[in-house]
Amino acid sequence: MLRELKWSTLEQRRNQASLTMLHKINNKQVNVNHSHFTITQNNKFLIPHSKTKHHMNSFFPWAIRLWNELPTEIKDAPTVPAFASGPNKFYAF
Repeated sequence: MLRELKWSTLEQRRNQASLTMLHKINNKQVNVNHSHFTITQNNKFLIPHSKTKHHMNSFFPWAIRLWNELPTEIKDAPTVPAFASGPNKFYAF
């Protein structure tokens, strides 16, 4: 049914929403304290150390792992609408 209607799965929509939120955080469009984020060259975030599986699968470590896999040209999109189509193409959402 999803294929027939050309809808994304819940997982795909959740990944897209998480990456879009991280793009907004990275571009300071959302009021989040940036002091605990470390960004390296190629616009990658350092993944926070996790002592538990619960933390490793929480929003920031999980979304950062997705983010770091994206090509630089997608991460460098200047606006949210320009960014939004990039992960869809890269991950084939």
